[in-house]
Amino acid sequence: MERSDSDTTPDSVLLDRVGRGDEQALGQLYSRYASVVLAFLLARVPDRGVAEEVGADVWLACWRSAPAFRGDSQVLTWLLGIAKRRLGSHTRGRRLAQVPLDEETDTIPSHEDGPADLVVSADATRALVDILHALPPDLAETVTLAWLHELPYDEVAALVGVPTGTVKSRVSRARRRLRAVLRRQDA
Repeated sequence: MERSDSDTTPDSVLLDRVGRGDEQALGQLYSRYASVVLAFLLARVPDRGVAEEVGADVWLACWRSAPAFRGDSQVLTWLLGIAKRRLGSHTRGRRLAQVPLDEETDTIPSHEDGPADLVVSADATRALVDILHALPPDLAETVTLAWLHELPYDEVAALVGVPTGTVKSRVSRARRRLRAVLRRQDA
């Protein structure tokens, strides 16, 4: 599938355009990251309605705050920081329920995937979720941001509120634990 010019526009350029009132640029950022922002929120709050409401607040804050973006981080990290702060504001004074990692997630299959590929993919996803479920929550959150969302360690550190060295340590511990689980499964 060939990407259009708008698909290759750097995030920072799109955010700059958003800051100048370009609704189409906001739409492009939304297309790129709405599912990531929602997944980030759903990992922290069990109520999808609350997650969607906070997600809408994130995009409104993006629209309003885009001119203030300094470029110190990736745009996705900036958006997830907004999400974390908005969720904190929304839930201040409320105790959030824990959401287990093994809950089923919606996946959008590729058009090229056949039925057998989908079954294998679903099994692999389920196995990965089971392995991640075995990790302590702080390790699971850290590796999800670092590996799945491909954020640099310093940006993960800023999001979870720990030093960068702690992020590196958590990733290393998670890697060792996951390696041990996979070895046991292969045996």
